[in-house]
Amino acid sequence: MIKKNIRIKLTSLREASNDHFFDSLLEDDVDMFEEHELHIEDEEPEGPIEMYSEGELYITDERVIIAYDESELTGMEGSHTQVRFERAQDGLVTMMRSGSVNTILVFEEGKRHICAYQTQYMPFEICVFTKSVKNTLLEDGKIELDYIVEIRGAQAERTQFKIEVFEQPDLI
Repeated sequence: MIKKNIRIKLTSLREASNDHFFDSLLEDDVDMFEEHELHIEDEEPEGPIEMYSEGELYITDERVIIAYDESELTGMEGSHTQVRFERAQDGLVTMMRSGSVNTILVFEEGKRHICAYQTQYMPFEICVFTKSVKNTLLEDGKIELDYIVEIRGAQAERTQFKIEVFEQPDLI
């Protein structure tokens, strides 16, 4: 196993919109909603949020893991995040958080995954529909995810999330 200390740049652009809810539906689901009017207010995106963190990169023959601690800037201070994928399936990326927020989010292009999200207040289910996964972490240090999160089938938020990894020398 290879373990490296890394610097991580996280970039996130989020927007809530009625349109994203319907983008994430499978064709069979669309008919069900045509008779019902959903009231989701469109919000203008405020621009990307960028932050930096330090973490570790683990590489084995089978798996790659990026691990880092969340900060108060993300609203998840006290949580530890792992972004991982199997080398044989680099288009299937999993994000696991533990601590003040506990969740496992699954990102697979063109697929919907039901995920549990547990906060200090209450647990709830979300649906993650992944529009695209661009995983070039082992080539150029990047993972880009474009996905829609649905909460209880009524609110949808599109997120474009990019992780960039930079090696840093071991600290003595």
